[in-house]
Amino acid sequence: MRKYVLATHGKMAEGMLTTIEMLAGAQENLTCINAYTDECPDPLPELKRIVEADSEAEIVIMTDLLGGSVNNNASALLSDPRIHVVAGVNLAAVIGILLSAEDQDTASVIESAVAEAKDMMVYCNTVNATYDDDDF
Repeated sequence: MRKYVLATHGKMAEGMLTTIEMLAGAQENLTCINAYTDECPDPLPELKRIVEADSEAEIVIMTDLLGGSVNNNASALLSDPRIHVVAGVNLAAVIGILLSAEDQDTASVIESAVAEAKDMMVYCNTVNATYDDDDF
């Protein structure tokens, strides 16, 4: 079983959750951490609580910025082999990870979702020049 944590600076996690649930329905195994807000002034204790609450599940922690404080806090937990940390996530990556089949290898799921999300980041000014209006 996998559990998912979306941990970001400010309320980005909450905003992404709202969009994810609009597109993909309720996500029972996803917890959001809005770090450095009134509700969560320090993400590390909350991350530790989530990890300690379930000793069996793999936990995928998705953060906003590689090398940012939220990502550094999550990465501090990597000594636990059940923990996977993904930095720099966007909506496509999060949805790809969340909607993966439970029986797929977690590392492979993450690598695939990250690759697909990178492919979806496009400077549209150059892409639009190659398409006609009829293509849409």
